[in-house]
Amino acid sequence: MTTPFNPADIRSYFYVPASDEVLVAKAFDNEADAVVFDLEDLTPEDRKEAGRKLVNEVISGTPPKPVLVRINALDTPHLADDLDAIVGPGLSAVRVPKSEHPADIRTVARELDKRRAAAGISRVIGLQVMVETAAGVLAAAELAQATHLVESIGLGEGDLKKDLRTATDEGLFASRAQVVLAARAARLPGPVQVTFPPSGSLEDLKASTELGRSLGYSSRTLLNPDHIPTVNAIYG
Repeated sequence: MTTPFNPADIRSYFYVPASDEVLVAKAFDNEADAVVFDLEDLTPEDRKEAGRKLVNEVISGTPPKPVLVRINALDTPHLADDLDAIVGPGLSAVRVPKSEHPADIRTVARELDKRRAAAGISRVIGLQVMVETAAGVLAAAELAQATHLVESIGLGEGDLKKDLRTATDEGLFASRAQVVLAARAARLPGPVQVTFPPSGSLEDLKASTELGRSLGYSSRTLLNPDHIPTVNAIYG
């Protein structure tokens, strides 16, 4: 049986490249509340299938903490293969990147539910919708309520900065606030805050995470295990 997953209880998510055997093997050796195996940006195109196989091995067992998988963006041809590989007893939720259209989220939900039922899994496997573009920000309220499987939403600022042509907190403020409003209007937990750079300092991490909490965010995704205790303390 999978570890119970309630997004409202999660303070920190730890990103792990799905195709890196060494990092997958050590994925749970940290203080993060949940692990996100990444089949998207952290897994090169020629390693997608290898990543799916490694994730499948993890979710076929009983992971010691909640496991999410970030699938590939919906404008790629990977959706069916990703879901075929990752739906199993150890999967807690699916993270959907670069979300812009509620209809796409409903498509993912249908395909996910189809595979969940075929696998004989009676519990719900939810969706975590990530907003990473201007179009996604403007659609955040609809995305958050696209289907009952949406359990939480989050903000990815890397692509958003490029889309908005900004690099400042002032330039991102409206987008950050919009995602918080969308989450609360949909009665979801506070959103997931943007991933912090792995080489960033603890001082900058603390300031950035405290800002996120003050805006209404409730958790953060990280790439550096040394950053996890700081985020857990702030979002605790």
